[in-house]
Amino acid sequence: MRKLSSQLFAPKLEQILHLNMKIETKTGLLISAGRTIGRIGGVDVENMSIEREYICNNARVVARVPYIPGSSLKGRMRSLLELFLGLPLYSTDKKIWAHTPSVDAYKNLSDKLSFEEFLKVISENQLDKLFGYSSFSIKELEDLIKKQQSKIDVSVIQKLTPTLLLVDDFFVETDYVCSIYQRNGIVSFDDFVEEKSENRIDRITSMADPRTILRVKPGIRFEGKVSLLIFENMKNELKEYLGLILNGLSLVEATYLGASGSRGYGRVKFVDIQLSSTKIEGGIVKEVKIPVKERFEDLIDLKNNLENVIKNI
Repeated sequence: MRKLSSQLFAPKLEQILHLNMKIETKTGLLISAGRTIGRIGGVDVENMSIEREYICNNARVVARVPYIPGSSLKGRMRSLLELFLGLPLYSTDKKIWAHTPSVDAYKNLSDKLSFEEFLKVISENQLDKLFGYSSFSIKELEDLIKKQQSKIDVSVIQKLTPTLLLVDDFFVETDYVCSIYQRNGIVSFDDFVEEKSENRIDRITSMADPRTILRVKPGIRFEGKVSLLIFENMKNELKEYLGLILNGLSLVEATYLGASGSRGYGRVKFVDIQLSSTKIEGGIVKEVKIPVKERFEDLIDLKNNLENVIKNI
């Protein structure tokens, strides 16, 4: 058997499609920063936050603002798609389950999944290509192939690509911050958050366990982008990849983002979507707009124009 490590892995990146968008909170949102410790009289749990610089009419404004980590949005999209597509879930530690088959996961499932089926899963499933595989070395794969005495088509392995979906952190939009600054001359963290008191009752003793949550207010908009790496020979798969992205975002809208979704937190909507593409033209990296619409009102608007978008990518 020829060594896989001797094969040429040279996927060519042709362009990067960007979906610049805003996330609007419809209810309170909590991307938990964990329990606060040692703050007498303070809240028990608060949202992720960061100090960030904004430019408002040439004035430099530094403010502490809540934000939505890209990992929170990407992970929520993936887990919902896995559930709605009914995909098998794998685990290496029996704690975290996801449709991210790894060599270690296969070793635990070898009695249920043939090696050829395993290779098909990691090389052909569009969801895994989009969101990324669990990391494994080519040497691990070679050893497993040798142990299984399997003969495989190297082209199957060459279908593997880097993670195609990039999800940025989303920060409070500039227009919202600047409107507060222009009105008050100062921007406070309290402008973006609200306190919500909650209580848990022991069903046996009826003892109360009150707590206070500091969460993002309804009506706050965050801005950021989701990007798709487009490699050569991917043109025929664009509709499926973009469909997965839009369906993942739609499922987040239909359920929730962040913590305590079953108690009404985390209802969001994706709005004001603008498309652009990063390409190399004449040896220079340029960002160009997709000539379909200036902006899409929401996910439904973008879905209705998807065929047109694909033709112009």
